[in-house]
Order: sequence, then C-alpha cells, then structure tokens
Amino acid sequence: MRDLIEKGFLVGLGALTLTREKAQSIVEELVKTGEARREEVKGLVDRLVTRGEEERAELQKLVRAEVESVVEGMSLATQKDIEALSKKIDGLVKKLGGR
Repeated sequence: MRDLIEKGFLVGLGALTLTREKAQSIVEELVKTGEARREEVKGLVDRLVTRGEEERAELQKLVRAEVESVVEGMSLATQKDIEALSKKIDGLVKKLGGR
C-alpha cells in the first residue's frame, strides 16, 4: 500500500522537482492522516528524494540524447570539426611562409 502511495505522489507531484523539504512535508501529511508511521518518515523521505534524483538524471540523459540527435541531423559543425579546420589552416599558413 505504501509503495502505491509513494508512486502516486511521485507521479502527482512531479518527482523531477521534489526537494527534501517538500518530500518531508508530504510524508508528514501521511503521518497526520495515518497512512504512514512516524518511524517510517526518514526512510520514506529518503526514498522519495532518491527516486526524484534518479528520474531527473534519466530525463537529463533523454534530453541530451535527443538534442544530440537533432544537432547531428542538422549537419552542423561541431567544436571538434572547427578545431580540425583551425589546425589545417594553421598548417597551410606555415607552408605559405607564415602570412
């Protein structure tokens, strides 16, 4: 039952923005309504915060992968491409006598 409540809170409140203080507040409300025992507070808060951090990290990975995919599809020059061209230009300048 508590796992179901925990999952519901994570979905309903948005685990991505769940701070320790907010998790503490949520769990305190569970204690007040009798849905959790006082001795479970720390464990529940820790699980909620950990889950929020894990979800945030997964979302960051997903966004990063999507951005990389879009950039790659646009055929934009990367920093690596620009550095390689800069080295080639430097080499050509040296060959031409340092102009």
